[in-house]
Amino acid sequence: MVLALNDKKKTIEYFSSWHVQNKITLICLISILLLSALFVAAAILLPAITTTQIIAFIILIPAIACFGIATCHSSGLELEKARRDYDKMAQRLSETEDSQITLDRFFTISNDLMAVAGKDGRLKKVSKSLVNTLGYSEETLLSTPFFEFIHPDDRVSTRENIKALSLGLRSVDFVNRYRTAEGSYRTLSWSAAADDELGVRFASARDVTDERNFRTRMQQILDSAPFLLIVKDTEGTITNCNDAFAGMVGFTRESLLGKNIRLLKSPFHSAPSEKEQEVLRSQIPVTYDEVLVTNGTEEKYLSTVFPIVDQTGKAISIGKVSVKVLQ
Repeated sequence: MVLALNDKKKTIEYFSSWHVQNKITLICLISILLLSALFVAAAILLPAITTTQIIAFIILIPAIACFGIATCHSSGLELEKARRDYDKMAQRLSETEDSQITLDRFFTISNDLMAVAGKDGRLKKVSKSLVNTLGYSEETLLSTPFFEFIHPDDRVSTRENIKALSLGLRSVDFVNRYRTAEGSYRTLSWSAAADDELGVRFASARDVTDERNFRTRMQQILDSAPFLLIVKDTEGTITNCNDAFAGMVGFTRESLLGKNIRLLKSPFHSAPSEKEQEVLRSQIPVTYDEVLVTNGTEEKYLSTVFPIVDQTGKAISIGKVSVKVLQ
C-alpha cells in the first residue's frame, strides 16, 4: 500500500528496445532501396558487371530484407510486451489510488484515533479524530517527532513497546499520555502492529482520559468510605478493594490487587461461603450479620454480597461490603 501519492500524476513512458528495433527496420528498408538503385545505375553505366557481383547483390538484398523482417517482428513482440507491462502498471496505479482514497475516507470518518508511523519517528498519516483530540494541525503532527508529544514519564515504556512491535508482537491496550495543544495531557489506550515490508506501524487508540479520571475519583470516594469493600473474581482473585479493607488485613491496596483471597490470613481468606455461592447462582444480593476479627477484637458487621455481571448477564465477579455495627 502506498501511503501518499503525488498531487499530479506523472506520465508513464516506456523506453523499450523496440524503439531502436524500429529504427533498424527502417534503415534496412532504406538500404535495400539504395542498393537496388545502385545496382540499376551500375547496370546502365557499367554493362560489364561480373557474375560474382550479380550473385553478391542477389544474396545481399534478401539477407538485408530478412534481417529487417526479423527485426520488425521482434519489435512487434517487444511492443506488445511493453503494452502489457504498461497496462499492469496502470491498473496497479489505479488500485493504489483507490486504496488511498478509501484509506483517506476511513481516516476522516472514524471515531477512533488512528495513525501511521514510520521508522524515522514521525507520523506519516493521522485521522481527523486524532487531530481534533490533540488540537494540533495535521501539518504539525506530521512534521514533529511524535515522542515530543508523549509525557516524559511515558517515553521509556513507549520505546519498549515500539521495540516489541519491531519483533513482530502486537500491542493491545498500551497506555501513554499525549500533550495537547493547550498543554494538558490526554491518556490514550493504543493497539498497534508493525508492517516490516512497508516499514510502518499502524496504530489505533481510544481516549480513556475521562474514564481514568472517573475511576480515580470513584476510588478516592471508596477509600474515604467507613466500610470494608472487596471485589474478587469467581476464582477468588482480588480485582479491587478499598484502603479500609487493605488496612484490616495488613496490606496496601496495590499489593493486594491480583492476589488470591485464600492466601490472606484474614476473616475473608476461606473458601467462598454458602452465601457467596447463593449469590452466584441467583445473581441476587444477600445481606446478613457476621462477626469479623480486626486487630484481635471481634466486631459485628452488616455485610452485603452482590454479583457483578458481564454484558451477557453472566456473573464474572462478586463484591462484598461490610459496615461495622455500632454497639
